[in-house]
Amino acid sequence: MSEQKIESRIDAPFIQGCQEPDPTQPRASAAFVVLARNSEIEGVVLSMKSLERHFNQWYNYPWVFLNNEPFTEEFKKTVALYTSAEVEFGTVPEKEWEFSEEVDKAEFDESLNSQGDRRIMYGNLPSYHKMCRFYSGFFYKHELVTKRDWYWRVEPDVEFFCDLTYDPFVEMEKRGKKYGFTVVIDELYYTVPGLFRETKAFLKKNKVKVGSAWNLFVKDSKYTTGKNYADYDNLKERKEILQEIEDRLTMKKFLEIKGKKDADVAKFNVDTGLIKQLFRRSKEKPSLYEDRMDREEYNLCHFWSNFEIARTDLFTSEIYQKYFEHLDASGGFYRERWGDAPVHSLAIGMMLELRDVHYFRDIGYKHSAIGHCPGNSPIGQKLYKESENYSRAKSGIKPDEYWLAPDKPVWAGVGCRCRCPKKLRDVEDSSSSCIRDWAILTSDDYRAFQSVDLDEWEEVIEKLLDRYLENEGILGNNRIAETVLS
Repeated sequence: MSEQKIESRIDAPFIQGCQEPDPTQPRASAAFVVLARNSEIEGVVLSMKSLERHFNQWYNYPWVFLNNEPFTEEFKKTVALYTSAEVEFGTVPEKEWEFSEEVDKAEFDESLNSQGDRRIMYGNLPSYHKMCRFYSGFFYKHELVTKRDWYWRVEPDVEFFCDLTYDPFVEMEKRGKKYGFTVVIDELYYTVPGLFRETKAFLKKNKVKVGSAWNLFVKDSKYTTGKNYADYDNLKERKEILQEIEDRLTMKKFLEIKGKKDADVAKFNVDTGLIKQLFRRSKEKPSLYEDRMDREEYNLCHFWSNFEIARTDLFTSEIYQKYFEHLDASGGFYRERWGDAPVHSLAIGMMLELRDVHYFRDIGYKHSAIGHCPGNSPIGQKLYKESENYSRAKSGIKPDEYWLAPDKPVWAGVGCRCRCPKKLRDVEDSSSSCIRDWAILTSDDYRAFQSVDLDEWEEVIEKLLDRYLENEGILGNNRIAETVLS
């Protein structure tokens, strides 16, 4: 995937390559927002140095730091050294960080211990559950966040690999975008076994009509309608479905023939294989689904929310707050290990159309062991020019010559002065990535599957089969579905 172009009328990179940053252009109402502990100062500085070097030296957006405990003076003084932008510090109210007193402590402890016993990642860490719940429901309500139209979430210990020479907030406003991501990957199933069930319950209870972005997060098995839909449940292509209709009707016609002899059965079975298929299916167990409601399943895809650029009012909206309250009341934030990433993603799916979402493919980004780094665009490359603000801001920081030797441009590249680590495997090429689904759903030639009306097509194909037999056609040699499709 990393060697393919991913762009369409629905979504494409805002800028190919570089442009001259314009420090005089109006800024958006936006800020970087970091949730961090005092002990994470080294990771915070790493993230700040990287983002200031690659973007904020030209655009000077403010930094907002949040903590469930007051920041130390050492933390405040240290982070101020690495930016010339405004810096603000906020404390998370205890009632937004801690679970409700109504939650049974014994049940809470048992849930976390059980998750630890099952080796669910971070499942036995109370602080992780609290953080995910805070990011899911209260992050946007903090006064330092909610007073702004946009936020860019930044984690400690992240790296950026490309220069961003345009203002992403302004570009998103221009194009009506509401949410931006860099990585979309699979979630671990056993962290969220009940999340989709609760989400579907919320949708049904509130009669929510989902947006087209919902298709990125579900396996939709509504490929057929009609009284016999269950017989065609695992078939996902029109060709397969129509052929299955013909096969079933052919078998039905054969079984209705009176006075059949062994030779007739043997000949029919050799020619079609349908009798063997009938016996095989008679012994098959019915399909079981762990997380399916209304013929939909969660495919586990989610935007990796440790990077997101989004409108604040998406999550302060009435529908999102009602959704969070529903999830919170279910107890899933401690009974299971619901991350804010799948919560955000399913919410984006229900609230937005695909055209409202933007893939920041040109932003090279790494957090933990997962990273994305695009090739450089073959057009629009420009020499790096340091801003005066950055020169003043980096007092005490050694000049970084590494970034002055970017990678060579490539055909499908979109980045500006990217330099990708040699050992980094782009998440786009990982089996856990969902970027292929994004590319398919947003492509210009994508057409949503139109469900096959089984009642109608069973009638049509049976009539054609009867006509074929009336004209002395040989049962089993019929090619009706093939003819209809052609």
